Amino acid sequence: MKLHHTFYTLLLALPLVAVTACDNRAPTSSTQPKPMSVDESRTYRQVDDNSLNRDVSNALQRDTAFARNTIKVAANKGHITLTGTVASMQDKNRAAEIAKEVTGVIEVHNNLEINLATVGY
Repeated sequence: MKLHHTFYTLLLALPLVAVTACDNRAPTSSTQPKPMSVDESRTYRQVDDNSLNRDVSNALQRDTAFARNTIKVAANKGHITLTGTVASMQDKNRAAEIAKEVTGVIEVHNNLEINLATVGY
């Protein structure tokens, strides 16, 4: 009797397993992965390179320390590269922090050089 009951349970469960395994429908919005985030407080959104380049450049220009500096910004799929010269290590780090705050930035490659003439060497 127990064997008979087990057999019927397996017989009923087998089609359910087969149907579930063959479900190849596209995922619904409830199963889509969550958006990438740069950090926990900001949600990543993809921004085209031209807009991102402009936004980072504008953010740097708004900071009085960089208003007269010639920092070049290059954007590539959310990755920002900063090149040029700044007056100090503090300015170099500050420029990278400003760039990181711009929506759409995934990573900042800080290739800024410190102008030794302004440091006094």
